[in-house]
Amino acid sequence: MARQPFNTRWAQGVETEDNLNTFKVPDDVRLSTGWQGGQDKDAPPAGHENYWHNRVDSALQGVERNGVMIWHAQAVYGLGAPSYASDGNYYESLVANNVGNNPVLTTGFWRYSGSSFFAGSDPGDGKIVYHNNTPSPGWLKCNGAVLLRASYPRLFAVIGTLHNIGGETSLQFRLPDFRGEFVRGFDDGRGVDAGRVFGSPQGSQLESHNHRQNAAQTGQFDITPSSTLRYALTGGGSTDFSSGPANQWTMDSGGSETRPRNKVVNYWIRY
Repeated sequence: MARQPFNTRWAQGVETEDNLNTFKVPDDVRLSTGWQGGQDKDAPPAGHENYWHNRVDSALQGVERNGVMIWHAQAVYGLGAPSYASDGNYYESLVANNVGNNPVLTTGFWRYSGSSFFAGSDPGDGKIVYHNNTPSPGWLKCNGAVLLRASYPRLFAVIGTLHNIGGETSLQFRLPDFRGEFVRGFDDGRGVDAGRVFGSPQGSQLESHNHRQNAAQTGQFDITPSSTLRYALTGGGSTDFSSGPANQWTMDSGGSETRPRNKVVNYWIRY
């Protein structure tokens, strides 16, 4: 027989009652010792039996639906133990013997893991990938693709239309496009790259500078000597020179862009 899902928990219709005939929480002694077997022993009351099955089913239903147990105020959580909290997120215990510390309301006892226990990241998180050009399950390439909001609701809830550049409908949004780009840390008030909007592009630029030239070089320049110069003319004779332009230039070099040494990687975004 195939396993049945825990959609319906044993005795869930009477779990709010408090009597031995339908549903009754055993005392601590009974919970510790259980029932003794044998023909001369009394059978457990139906209320206790229903409680026991309901307790197991409730725990298994939580694991089946969330992957881990739902946080309980009386449970003892060890260091690193995971729990599913009332806010719909997963948390990891930071201390041993962690009891009564609600992950949503307390600090110092739990580490926020995110809305997906096994993902290790939330929608909108990014990572740099070194191994291939094919996104892992749950990730998309940051290639500026246009997506339907209804198909990726969690991602859209985080990034919205931040990376839209035009041409999207009211049902769509656009992924960030990091193809061929260097990323730069958001200035966030430091003053190094002031005036930027988060997620905005920035064109290339060469910092203002100059090149020193001297009369021994070729090209065009103006020269005014401290005294009159005499120089020979081609074909014979000579003439005086006091000031005037001469030609001098620097040779072109480089390519079509200014860039540091680099290696190619991929940027992916979690959805």
